[in-house]
Amino acid sequence: MKKTIRHWLAVSALASAGLSTSGAALATVAVSWTGPSPLATYSVGEVVNPFGNANTSGIIGGTGLDLALVLDSSGSMSTIDSGKSRNAWLEEASTALVNALPVNSTSVAVVDFDDTAKLLRGLTPLSSGSASVTSAINAIDADGGTDIRAGIDRASTELIGPNHTDGRTQMMVVISDGFGSGIPAVNAAAALGVGIDAIHTVGISGHDPYTMQSIATAGNGIYTNADNLTNLIDLFNGTAGNLVGIDHVDVTMNDGTFISHIAIDGLGNFTLPNAILFFGANVFTVVAYDTLGNSASTNLILTAVPEPSTYAMLSMGLILVGWIGSRRRVV
Repeated sequence: MKKTIRHWLAVSALASAGLSTSGAALATVAVSWTGPSPLATYSVGEVVNPFGNANTSGIIGGTGLDLALVLDSSGSMSTIDSGKSRNAWLEEASTALVNALPVNSTSVAVVDFDDTAKLLRGLTPLSSGSASVTSAINAIDADGGTDIRAGIDRASTELIGPNHTDGRTQMMVVISDGFGSGIPAVNAAAALGVGIDAIHTVGISGHDPYTMQSIATAGNGIYTNADNLTNLIDLFNGTAGNLVGIDHVDVTMNDGTFISHIAIDGLGNFTLPNAILFFGANVFTVVAYDTLGNSASTNLILTAVPEPSTYAMLSMGLILVGWIGSRRRVV
């Protein structure tokens, strides 16, 4: 079954005495290209915008992202903090994350949890349903207890269900301000065992750091302490940090142009500026760094050939030259 080795490692890490205070215990820098495909045929002069993902969960590959937002709707979320309710902060930050994600390669589900969990919106392509995802986020209330386990289980069911797009990374972002009942890290490990790639956690004011850290560790994810709610939106949209442990990403374009600290969103996605393809192999290189200076790199090679019409014109030209040469010999 997918990720069974990682599942065993996550459970082993959960059982160990110490937990990292800066993310998953098995954090590994990874960076990969999501598109366009290196197997496709491209034309000389064609403009492309290669895109990819960087993270410290070791996730490589995937043709996009299926994401479940698992959001705390317990009564404590009505608490006023830094000028507004925690629930309002959660809704604004979650919306900022959705608005920053790649539209054409991402689907998002919304799950809220208190005493129980509810699927407010199933996996929905952002290309056609971003407004409905945002509406589901804004429909979250603040009442009841804090059963994070139920939220993880409901999100897992949705991510591996019929709405999943084959080939995409399956991920959760769990956000809470409370102390969950039971041991939700066990549910996180179970989700990893059935195919979920990563469960990232964000703890806002009032949360239990140990619980949120243990969920991330068992779920191959990164734990973020976001007690300072005034920075929450910038963290979620990637303008001031991110949720996947990446410090920065550098890119070298196919023409040799170097771009330092290219923009990434809250989940480490990046898109290159316009690149004009030249004849032959066009090489794009990306290097991702974590906050400790560890790095990973990879290349994307897109091969461009002349347009078929160009070949036809060239062939006609050669035929014409041959005909003129033969006429001269006859004369």
